[in-house]
This record gives sequence, structure tokens and C-alpha cells, in this order.
Amino acid sequence: MKKHTSSSKKKEVSNAEIKYAEMLYCERGMSPQAIAGEIGRNIKTIYAWRDKGMWDETKEMFDSGPIQLKKILLKEAIRITKGEVRLDEDGNEIKSIDADSLSKVMKAYDYMSTKLSPTIIRDVFVEFDNYMAGVDPKLAFDFTKYHKLFLQEKISQE
Repeated sequence: MKKHTSSSKKKEVSNAEIKYAEMLYCERGMSPQAIAGEIGRNIKTIYAWRDKGMWDETKEMFDSGPIQLKKILLKEAIRITKGEVRLDEDGNEIKSIDADSLSKVMKAYDYMSTKLSPTIIRDVFVEFDNYMAGVDPKLAFDFTKYHKLFLQEKISQE
């Protein structure tokens, strides 16, 4: 009779663990190798979860921020004003963009993206820094330095 050691037993998988791994990959940009080390799983398991869950498609959405989308839209606007035809990678003509639908999508996108504007982030940081000043003034001072750096970065991206 064979004994099963703890190393030969497979660790049970929970949906929460897979979701956590997906968040690390898509939102934090961690590599599958780093995720495997973080959660104690085999690298092949992480790759299987990634492929099955189509994490690369989700990651692409997180990587496409407002600046990238604005660049794409500006390029498209220039193409339209020049009267150029849209072509796919094989050189075939692509149906023109439905401007009304695009306008509605962009309006919704703009509405949502303003929720994370530097002004709102600043307001949250000020409130947090005031709270921290009452809890731990030295730590609040340290946080304030980083909050300013982060806001400068955020503003430079706008």
C-alpha cells in the first residue's frame, strides 16, 4: 500500500484563489511565474487558468487607459477628415464606424473616467491625510509626500 505524502496531494482550488491570481495578472501586471510563487501553485496551473479564463483579453482592457483610447480616437478622426478608408491587416475595406454609437460609448466612458480625475483623487488623499494626521502624524507626513508624487504622475498622464 502506497502512502500519500503531503507533497503528492493536489491542493484544492477555490474560485477565490483563481480570481485573486487573475487580479494579480490583469490589474497588477504580475507574470505567471510571480503569481505561481505568490500563491504557491505550479506555473503550469497558472498558465492553464490564464488560458481558460482568457486573462489576456481582460489584461488588454486594463492596459488600455484613457490616453491610449484618446490616441486611437484622434487617429480615427484624422482618418475620417482626410476621407481615408479603414482597412484591415489584409488590406480589405472595413465598414465605417457608427459615429452615433461611438459618441454614446465615449460619453459613458468620459463620465466614468472623470470619477478618477486628479481632482477627486486629491480630495480623497486630503481627507485620508487629515485622518492619518490624527492617528500617526509622522506616517501621515510620509504618505503626503507619496500622494503628491502620485498626483503629479496622474496629472502628467492627462
